[in-house]
Order: sequence, then C-alpha cells, then structure tokens
Amino acid sequence: MWKPREGPQAGFVQEWISLVKHREPDAKILVVATHGGPGQRQPDIDRQGLLDLFGEETIRGFFHVDSKPDENGQRRGIEELKEAIAGIAVSLPEVGRKVPKRWQETREALIETGRAYMPLTEVFGLCRERGMGEEEARLFVTLSHRLGHLIHYEHDPLLRDMVVLKPDWLATAMSFVLDDQETRATHGLARFSRLSELWDDLTRPEEERYDPALHPLFLRLMERFDLCYRVAEPERLPAMGTDDVDSTSLIAQLVPDIRPAERLRTEWPPEPAAGDLEQIQVCRIVDDRGQSATAEGIFYQLIVRLHKFSLGREDFQQSIHWQRGLVLDDGYNGRAYLAHIGNDIRITVRAPYPAYFLGLLTGEVKWLVESFWEGLRCEVTVPCLVSRRDGKPCPGLFEVEKLIDSKRKGRPEHPCPVCNEWQNIDALLSNAPPVRALTTESALDTLLAEFADMKRAQVITYAHMHQGFAHLDANDKKLLSRIDDARDDLLRALTDEAKDGPRLFSLEPVNRRRFNLKGWAKETFRITLWCEHSRLPLPVLYGDEKKGVCQIELNREWFRKAAPFLKILNGTLRLGLPVAAAGLELTLDEGVYGAMEGHLDSGQEIIEASMGFKGGAGQTGDWLDEDTPDRERGRITGSPISAHGAILREFHAMLRKQDPGCKFGGLVRVRNKRNEFLWVHPRFEEEY
Repeated sequence: MWKPREGPQAGFVQEWISLVKHREPDAKILVVATHGGPGQRQPDIDRQGLLDLFGEETIRGFFHVDSKPDENGQRRGIEELKEAIAGIAVSLPEVGRKVPKRWQETREALIETGRAYMPLTEVFGLCRERGMGEEEARLFVTLSHRLGHLIHYEHDPLLRDMVVLKPDWLATAMSFVLDDQETRATHGLARFSRLSELWDDLTRPEEERYDPALHPLFLRLMERFDLCYRVAEPERLPAMGTDDVDSTSLIAQLVPDIRPAERLRTEWPPEPAAGDLEQIQVCRIVDDRGQSATAEGIFYQLIVRLHKFSLGREDFQQSIHWQRGLVLDDGYNGRAYLAHIGNDIRITVRAPYPAYFLGLLTGEVKWLVESFWEGLRCEVTVPCLVSRRDGKPCPGLFEVEKLIDSKRKGRPEHPCPVCNEWQNIDALLSNAPPVRALTTESALDTLLAEFADMKRAQVITYAHMHQGFAHLDANDKKLLSRIDDARDDLLRALTDEAKDGPRLFSLEPVNRRRFNLKGWAKETFRITLWCEHSRLPLPVLYGDEKKGVCQIELNREWFRKAAPFLKILNGTLRLGLPVAAAGLELTLDEGVYGAMEGHLDSGQEIIEASMGFKGGAGQTGDWLDEDTPDRERGRITGSPISAHGAILREFHAMLRKQDPGCKFGGLVRVRNKRNEFLWVHPRFEEEY
C-alpha cells in the first residue's frame, strides 16, 4: 500500500515491488492507495510505467480505498479489493489442494490452542490423537514448515524440540534486539543478560514479554538466521567444563557504518606482502533482466556467516568489519578484503595461492544470493586489466562464464564492456575461481602429477607443519591451500550422498601380512571412518583404536570398480593428514601418527594394484565413461569424483548391513550454513 498524500516516491512503490519480486519471482501484486483523506492529494502513480517494468502477470491491479465509511456506511474500494484478492487466491497452487483430513484437523487444532509455540512432543501428541503414526507425524511437521504454517528446525540439536506456531511472535522478539539503541551504541555487541532484559522487559505488556526459559533458544535462532554470532573474549574464558552463561554476541545489523581507516591500513596495506599474489573478483548482483539489484541485508549475513575467518576469531578486539566492509584471514590460505560497493561485492585475496580462498568466498556469496533471493542471481566477474589515463583502473567487469565460453570457441581475447580494449582471456581468468576448466582432471590429479613420491610429500609437509604455521614459507602455504582445494573438491562433489552416510573413510585388509595383493578374490577389510570437520579418523578423536572401526567383506570385482574413487579419497586423506594432525588441539603421539600413515599406505597399495599402476601416474579422469561431460568451470557436475557417487551409495548400503542401527561409529549428521550434510565427531556438533 502507498499513501497518496505522500506521493508514490515517498511510498517507495517501485522499490517494494522489486523487493517482493526478489524474494518470490512469481508473486502476484495488487497496488493499493490508502490514507488519502478528504481534500488530500489524489492517487498519482505511473501505472503504465509499473506495468511495463514488472508485467501484468505480476501487477494484477490498482486500487484506491478509504477506510472511513461514507454517509451510507460504505468504505470506498474495499469490496472491489476483497474480490480481487479472492480471485488471485483461488489461482494459487496451495488453494484447493487436497490433504488428508487428519492433517487439516491437526492444523486447526494447533491454531485453536492459541499458543505461540509448543514442544515437539505435544505436537506429536495432537497428531497421534488424530490417527497419525510417528513417521507420518514427522512428515506433517516437515511439510508444514516448508509451507510456512509453522517453524521447526529438525536438524538443529538445540531447536528441534520446539515448534513455533506464530512466526510474528518470533519476529517481534528479534525486533526488540535490532531496535535497541544501547546495543547500537556498543557497535552491535550485547551480552546475553542484555538480550534477556530486552525479551523480558517489565515495562512492556505481558503479551510482549517472553519466558526466560526461551531466551537461549532465541539466541540460537538469531544465530541460525545469521543475525548474530558469539564473539571470542580471552579475558572471559569460562572454567574448564563450564559454559559462559553471559556470553557476548555481535548483532551484525548494528555494526558501525564508518570504515576503521587506520586499522585497515595496518591489516590491509596498499601492497601485498612478499611472496603473496593478489586476485580480485566482483560478485555482481542482478535481477532477471540483468539489471543491478539490491540483496537487502546480504553484507550483514556475510559478517556472521564468515566469522570463522574473522581476524578476531580468538580475540574479538582484533576484528575489522563495518556495514560495507570486512577483512578476513584463513591462515596459510591468505587474507581477504570484502567491500560492498553499490549493489556488488568486491572480493580481494592475497596469498601464495589466492585461488582457493577466493573461490571459497565467491562461492559463499553466490550461494547466499541465489538461495535467499530467488529473483536475483550472482554473476561472478573479474576486473578489467587496463588503467585509465588518470592511473585508476578501468571499472569494466568481465563475466567469467562468458570468458569461458569465448575460450571454448578458440577466441584468445575478449573486449572490455567499458573501455572496449581487447584483453587476453587467460590473463583475465587468473582472477577466476579455482576450478579446473575444460578438463576432467581433478584437483588431486594435478597434485599427484607433481608428487610421484606421495610418501616423501607427506614427510616434508608433516615436518613443516610440526614447526607451526608461522614457519611456513610461500611454497608451503601454496601446497597446503591446494590440498584444501582437493579436499573441498571431494566433499562438494559428493554432497548428495552425504545425506545417507559419511564420505570420508579409509580401509585396509584385516590380515595385512597374509593378504595376496595379486591373487585375492574375497577378503575382510577393516573400515575406519573419519570426521568431516577435523579430517581425522575417529579412533584418534576418541582415543580408542576400536571406536569408529568396523569390518566388511569385499570382493575383488567391487574393489576394482571402486578403485578410481578410492584412489581420490585415500589420496586426499593422505595429503591432508599432516595439516589435520597439526590442527588437532591435543598433542598427537608420533606412534599414533605413524599408525595412521601406515593404515593409509596399506590401502593405497591395494588400490593402485587394482588400477594397474603405482605412484602418481595415471589420472582418475581416465576411468570415467566416455560419455562423461567435461568439467565446467565452477561446477562439480561431470567431475571424476561425482561420477563415482554410486560407489559411495553402495558402500553406505554395506555399512548399514553391517550396522543396522546406522550409528556410523558415533558420527553425528549436521548441516552447515548451506544446508549441506556433514558427518562429524560429537565434539564438533555444536559448531553447526
């Protein structure tokens, strides 16, 4: 609705329609003018302009209503508006759809309670009273959440026992925090005690106060909605085995709006450090017409979602962030500067191998835009390499996908859309995401080609890591970043399979001494499961060599079929082992580390024998079907790894047969910020 007395510009009619379209591209909109009043300004809006801009399928009519009754008791325009709303409602997909009678009765029963929230057990109780079994009741809650009838986070260990029946009730609680002037004055920092005061303010009416028992859940919900995160305060470290009951959180929407220029110059100097390369990408946010568009609130979300890379992850005082800027650090993977310029997000990374961190951050922005704003998309672009006469860089941007398309067609150059200078595509793509373009070669293949002696590479890497990250030189950092790239390549490619079971495991024959490398037909193997967070085997994390280990009988035919995938998996674990071991909080005994190496080496020997080669020779891509499509830049589809998802599914089936309860060695299935499943050791569950 808009107010004629203020004019369409003051009512931001076009802006509001754009926001709605970004959230729901297929929305049907009625433009209603109200609050005109007698003698006031009459409706004045460019109806044709809005129709031309958004289309008649979106804007279904213009109305002018008056809430004040006339002398006959009629309210002008109200009946016409009701009819228009009813007409559109009838055409919506959910209207008129048949559902089981017991579902509708349960939904009505939930509404009749009048409660804002209920424990999940009580909701299930209402379902049982209406004839639903446990599985159907869970399905009812899941689908009701997806349809927006209620809110329930089944995969969150802290929130899964609560069902919110009135989303507005929850939104009001969040608004009390976002509107708090005291928290804004402290640059977005608020202790839990302050949040509790806001949620249970004695000066508010009873219906606007919230039970203190709900406050920890509210904080968790704010974290889930990317509204805040808990900061690190070294001076307030809780005693061993206890929690900080009055922890401090950063409310991202309330951070300062002024850039901390002096600190920024210190932590992000004008030029990269010796040994570092600098790469830049710009994430252009556009609508379905290719026009620049606003993804409202995106940078606040990025501040929260990327806080694990914050300079203040160990001491919040070291953080650098403001409403339109953010500095991040990922150790040997480099340092990044994100700037929100107009509607776009410019990402600059400095590191010996900046491609990995740059691709990770670009992927996060792209996923966030295209997941939360359905009417928007993120174009990954790289900047023009030409400098203008005044010495400043040309503002032109090249869309990476178009550069790739030109390169596929054999064109070595592409013109800048601003300065019109033709530029070398390979030079431009040096700023592109870390992906293997136009090839079926995996990140691991590239590494193996350089390290024919895998054992030697492990020894060197472990020796360097043992001295600490501070002693790594540029070449060490580059290697470790590429190892991280290979690991992420593996996990991303098998995202779908993670729903049903873990992706990281290693194997070796139970009887290694008597194992016939060339003549075996069927053998019992020891399977060791690994944590996908720490990238370490479960026996090490549990401190018990039997936990997270099981035995499965495998035949040679299956093993040979699975060998290409097992090679990728085992190679990734072997290269990443020194880094993972160095990152473990507990001191890792040399004997334990040696046993882990021996376990992986044993498995690798059998894998290589099954594939008919040794060392780094041969590519996993060679084992793909001829019909497997080339790997597209920035996508995992068609990669050597994703081609073997079926092998992992078969492995999960064998594990379930061995372990009917599907406990998977105690691994816990969690979801990350992208709603992707991971299987982690219980000690890391709370981090998700």
